[in-house]
Amino acid sequence: MEDMRAGFALPLSRPHALPAVRRSLVVTALLACAGCSAPPLLVAQETNYLTYEHAFTEAAAADARKDAGKLCARTKLVAVRTSGACTLTRCTTHFQCMSKEDAGKYRQ
Repeated sequence: MEDMRAGFALPLSRPHALPAVRRSLVVTALLACAGCSAPPLLVAQETNYLTYEHAFTEAAAADARKDAGKLCARTKLVAVRTSGACTLTRCTTHFQCMSKEDAGKYRQ
């Protein structure tokens, strides 16, 4: 005889298997959402250079840019994204704090 809880066919002779299946589903769901709500992480800051790691979403990229802008504004500079790279789930983005005049030249 089989038990059809949660859509899985488990033999009633193995009642310990159901908690293991539940546990693995919860762990999988948590890992899948690990980058969903994590704020951008400043991983390196050297003088005017900032490096962020964040989730591969527009919102996370905007949060990284906003945070870089705040840090650069402390020294009356603006944040300019100089480079970045992404995998399917995570991104690394580099910013440089520079004057408004230099930022205008850099973007051209």
